[in-house]
Amino acid sequence: MDLGNKIKNIRYNYNISQEEMAKILQVNRNYLSRIETNKSLPTAEVLARLAEEFNVSIDSLLGINLDGKEGEEIRLKKIKKISQYCNYLSNSELDFVINMLCVMSNHSKYN
Repeated sequence: MDLGNKIKNIRYNYNISQEEMAKILQVNRNYLSRIETNKSLPTAEVLARLAEEFNVSIDSLLGINLDGKEGEEIRLKKIKKISQYCNYLSNSELDFVINMLCVMSNHSKYN
């Protein structure tokens, strides 16, 4: 899917008008329309606001695959963050998290 359609889908998913999204992104509605129809490209600042306001990653908007070294570094940071949050959980909550991870990764229940 192209960038314009991804941005349009975000707007549809939040059920907001072009005018509302243009205000959020601090751009002119006509400029947003041109972005959504792939007649213009958004600036880095617009992409950053979009990512922040709608909780999407810029790499996913641009279709960048972060496999390889950079992707692995990001993955390890996420795993470390999960580990830090787990320090605050009880044993039963940890069991629940482990079971959910097993389900999500298609593994059988841990022992």
